[in-house]
Amino acid sequence: MIFAITGANGFLGVHIIHHLLKQGHTVRAITRPNASLVEFDKVKAYYELTPESYGKLTWYECVLYDTEGLDFVFNGADYVMHLAGMISYLKKDLNRLLEVNQQYTANVVNVAKDAGVKKLLYCSSIAAIAKSGKEDVIKESAEWDDELAHSNYGYSKQLGELEVWRGSEEGLVAVIINPGIILGYGDWTKGSNTLFGNAQDGFPFYSNGITGWVGVEDVARIAIKLCTSDSMGERFIVVSENKSFKEITDMMTAVMGTKKPTIEIKGLLYKTVYYLMAFKEFLGFGGMLSKETVKASVAVNHFDNTKVEKTLDFDFEDMETVIKKSI
Repeated sequence: MIFAITGANGFLGVHIIHHLLKQGHTVRAITRPNASLVEFDKVKAYYELTPESYGKLTWYECVLYDTEGLDFVFNGADYVMHLAGMISYLKKDLNRLLEVNQQYTANVVNVAKDAGVKKLLYCSSIAAIAKSGKEDVIKESAEWDDELAHSNYGYSKQLGELEVWRGSEEGLVAVIINPGIILGYGDWTKGSNTLFGNAQDGFPFYSNGITGWVGVEDVARIAIKLCTSDSMGERFIVVSENKSFKEITDMMTAVMGTKKPTIEIKGLLYKTVYYLMAFKEFLGFGGMLSKETVKASVAVNHFDNTKVEKTLDFDFEDMETVIKKSI
């Protein structure tokens, strides 16, 4: 089978590429012009595939507003995996989030539909699932409510989902995955994997907020299985376990033999950090930390993975195993 992948040089993308190549599929990998392949090269050493395996991988430079370029890559492909997206929790990035996560997704949907691919898989996020705080466990059926608090990132991914459902109504076969926080072997200086770097450096702060976590290889396996399955017109929460940030950090430090964090972010400390982030954003500074990430670090949300487990007869790796394999 031929798979076309947007955002192919990202953390999830490079793992999916290697799982596809290992299974003998052909991969058309789309990146932005001059995009870095550092993550790919690092993960390449992890999988240790034969040189012949990479003969089925072709890289294409294409920006996602270039519909002619997308059409060139998508035509003749069996499946499209739309992984490209922007992650930011900064207020100033709202317009760019909407452009990348909604408008570019609309382009991918339109071109995939016209190219006649068998199925489009869209990688969304648990951030795009509304959380009222009233449910014990959050399921795929949770309906978005604009009156509820949400991050701009979650809002933009939810709008991306709407573009996929619009394409589905127009005849495109599609599925959506909503992964939790993804961890795995890769670059510890970017994204969620910076938690490994913090654990290694003895970062002293922790929070007891709870959310869904999942290993990158499980997300890759599920994405491939859903593409080649009969599932369509559905979304799937992809979470291995619901754990606190402290539990995850403690697992990391235990494996590394480094010092566990000892200072909980709560009370006055929480308020101080929150307002410092608010002031930083007011001044226009970027970075991973923001008001939204501080709020998320103490939020308590549990996600239900029953649907994907039953649909695919899938067994997740526990997070302790994921962490050990990543170090």
